[in-house]
Amino acid sequence: MLHPSKKIFPNVVYFKSMEFCEVTKDLWSYLEGENRPVVIYGTGDGADKIIDELIRRGLESLIKGVFASPGFVREGRVFRNFKVESFEEVTSRLSDFIVLVAFGSPLPDVLRYVYSIEERYELYAPDVPVCGGEVFDMDFAIRNKGRLEKIYERLADEKSRECFKGLVNYKLSGRLEYLRNCEVTPDEEDSLLGPFNENASFIDLGAYRGDTLLRFTEMFPGFSSAAAVEPERHSFKKLAELAEGLPIPVTLVNALISDECGTAMLTNSRGRGTRTAKTDTGREIEKVTVDSLLESRNAGFIKFDVEGSEAVAIEGARKTIREQRPQMKIACYHKSEDLFTIPEKVFAIRDDYRLFMRHTPCIPGWDVDYYFL
Repeated sequence: MLHPSKKIFPNVVYFKSMEFCEVTKDLWSYLEGENRPVVIYGTGDGADKIIDELIRRGLESLIKGVFASPGFVREGRVFRNFKVESFEEVTSRLSDFIVLVAFGSPLPDVLRYVYSIEERYELYAPDVPVCGGEVFDMDFAIRNKGRLEKIYERLADEKSRECFKGLVNYKLSGRLEYLRNCEVTPDEEDSLLGPFNENASFIDLGAYRGDTLLRFTEMFPGFSSAAAVEPERHSFKKLAELAEGLPIPVTLVNALISDECGTAMLTNSRGRGTRTAKTDTGREIEKVTVDSLLESRNAGFIKFDVEGSEAVAIEGARKTIREQRPQMKIACYHKSEDLFTIPEKVFAIRDDYRLFMRHTPCIPGWDVDYYFL
């Protein structure tokens, strides 16, 4: 339930020229007409991106505070020259304000807490690209209208079309009900997959600590082998520990998945946000392609979740896709253009896939995947 004073942007009508788009004013344009204070919920990379976007659009004067979740507020903590407050401190000094959620989480307790704030105050979760590039605003949608429409028309079932609509309208408006209305459970999402041949391999690109590897080898015990690629060394260590307990042989590769083999410089940061370094201050790491991993392996299923390099990884899988036509799950939320460039690249290699889209519960619009079956 949204805060009752602002259930929808003023003067919003259906955008007749795009079947899947019902908002005509994006969140950033809406904020340009506001004079109420804005408070940022979160203190990480997402908060930096949202504040930077507000500054870029000349809206920095709206920002009147930053707050964190219970347990993350410490005396003297400052973020972007703002004291990091609790939500209670914000409500004690401001009577009417807009909340912008600036972090990501799929955790049920966190989602419930965000929704509880949304019931009392006007709240949005701005869509800012995880891995940089253009913001998905109305200008972006209009410029890419034809490409978006072509992909929408290729979607194979009504649930995929609902998901696509929800995601586009969420990206433009920042309104969380669009995401909630198109959620499925992980089990519902993964029920799209299978069956697989007896000698099929599971290829996990962006394996992290092995959570997906464990899940899918349990769901599909017929896999004969697996390969898991993870560049971040601390996650790779956990991945290796998990793989030891699996009933099938797993080839572990501490490398970046790419469109060519070679080496690259990697940042020294931990976690899912592993990135290539912009300078030579990182560490050197091997680059591999899907095709090089699968020289003598039958790819039954490939999962791509490689921090914004999905389109590049597809280029490095051209031979495998063309000759083996594996089932594929490809993350499509790291960059604004992922919604159309990812299917475009796959269909340019093979045009006989059925295309599905699914979103599991998460704030903001992360955990969205295309399935090529």
